[in-house]
Amino acid sequence: MASLLIRCLASISMLCQLLAAASFVSTARFHFGRKDPGRFRSLASHASVTDDVISRLVYRPAKPQDISACIDIETASYPEDEAASLASLEYRQHNASPYFRCALLDNVVIGFVCATRCDRFEEESMTKNLPDGCLLAVHSVVVREDFRRRSIGTAMLRNYLEQVGGDDTEGNVRSVVLLAKQNLLGFYVKCGFVVMRPSPIVHGKELWYKLKHDLVRTLPVEGKESWFCKTEQFKRPFPEIKPHLEAHKEWVASLRREGFCITSGYRVDSKGRPGGGGLMFLAAKTYDDALSLILQDPLVANDCVDWELNGWIGQVGDIQLR
Repeated sequence: MASLLIRCLASISMLCQLLAAASFVSTARFHFGRKDPGRFRSLASHASVTDDVISRLVYRPAKPQDISACIDIETASYPEDEAASLASLEYRQHNASPYFRCALLDNVVIGFVCATRCDRFEEESMTKNLPDGCLLAVHSVVVREDFRRRSIGTAMLRNYLEQVGGDDTEGNVRSVVLLAKQNLLGFYVKCGFVVMRPSPIVHGKELWYKLKHDLVRTLPVEGKESWFCKTEQFKRPFPEIKPHLEAHKEWVASLRREGFCITSGYRVDSKGRPGGGGLMFLAAKTYDDALSLILQDPLVANDCVDWELNGWIGQVGDIQLR
C-alpha cells in the first residue's frame, strides 16, 4: 500500500513538472507574440511620420537659387557618368522652367523633377529644349538620400504629372517620356508609366528602358472651347454592334492620345446593368466641330445607334475629365 502511494506521489510530481514546463513554453510563446505588436507599432509610427512629411511638402518651379541644392542632390544620387552637370541644370531651369519643379520641406529643397520638350526622344533631346515639342523628356527624378524610402518620390512624381497635365490645357504635350534602369521600372509603372522597350540611347554603362505616360486633357481650353454631350441608344442586335463598339473604344482612346478632351461610357440601372444608352462628353470650339468629330465615331458611321448631340453649359459646378 505504501509502495503504491509512493508511486502515485511520484506520478503526481512528474505531472506537475510537465504542466510547469508546458506553462513555461506557453508563456514564452505568448511573450514572443507580445513583441510583434511593438514592431508593427514601430512600422505604423514610421508610416505616420511618412504621411506627415508628405502632407507638409510644397511643390513649385525651381528658382535660380535652388540649383546649388539640386546639383548636390543630383551628384549624390547618380553615378558620375549619369549625373547632370551644373550647366545642364542651369540650362533646364532657364529654358524649361515650367518643367523643372522642386519638392520642399520647411523651405528646404529635398527633391526635384526636371524635363525638357522635344519632338523625338533621341540623344539630342537630352541636351536641348524645343519649346513647341509634343514630348516632355524627363531627365531627373531624385530625392535627397536622407528622405528616401518614404514614398516622397512617388508623391513628387505624381504631383509633377498632375501639374504638367493641368497646365497644358491645349494638349500641346502629348506624352511624358523617360529612361529608367530595370530596378526602377516598378516605381515608374506605379506612377502611371508604361514600359515601351529597351532604349537605343546610351547613357552611362547600363541598359536603359524607354517609358511613356500619355497626358490627358481634362478641361476645354478656356475662352476657346466648350463642352458637348452625345447621347445614344443601340438600334441593332448586340452581336452586330460588338465589333464596332470595340472600334469605338479604340477611336476614343486614340483621340485622347492626340490631345482631344473626350470621354465615353454607358449608363446603367440601379443594379449596375447596362441598357441606359451611351454617353459621351467632348470639348470643341463649335457645334459643327463637335458634329464633324462625332460623324467619325464607328458606332455612328456604321449606323449602330440612334444619337443626339447637344452643347452642355454648367450651371452649378463643372466637369473635369481624367
